Amino acid sequence: MEEAAAATMVFVYGTLKRGFPNHPLLAASGSPFAGAASTAAPASLVVGPYSVPFLLPCRRPRSSSSAGHLISGELYAVSPRALVDLDALEGIHLGVYERRRVTVIVEGEEVEVEAEAYLAHKSYAEALWLHCGGEAAEIGEYTMDHAASHQSY
Repeated sequence: MEEAAAATMVFVYGTLKRGFPNHPLLAASGSPFAGAASTAAPASLVVGPYSVPFLLPCRRPRSSSSAGHLISGELYAVSPRALVDLDALEGIHLGVYERRRVTVIVEGEEVEVEAEAYLAHKSYAEALWLHCGGEAAEIGEYTMDHAASHQSY
């Protein structure tokens, strides 16, 4: 029971969702599904090289007129041990992603929940946004069509 009390709510929006390529890692950790959710505020989600999804930590360059999208995903209660494994998968130690707090709304309950999410590291997020096509490349949901070309790095 102590592990459940120490669980961290994690919002996943890409390859960790149910049915997607990296979900088996999350499933094997025993992390319970807490519900479908979406970001409470608009954000930028792009599909980068190798069909890897990146939620960006910054809204977008000031010159952009895009309002972003409410990003669809899933919420999980993740144990401290599973969080270490997710950090490794997401390349925290390599500076690929960084884990940051986001506010999400759980579907059906319409309640706001503070959760952690893996965002593109701030050191290259704007350059990634531009490389992917800027506003035109922003999406609201990472789908199976995107995942069909996914390659792990």
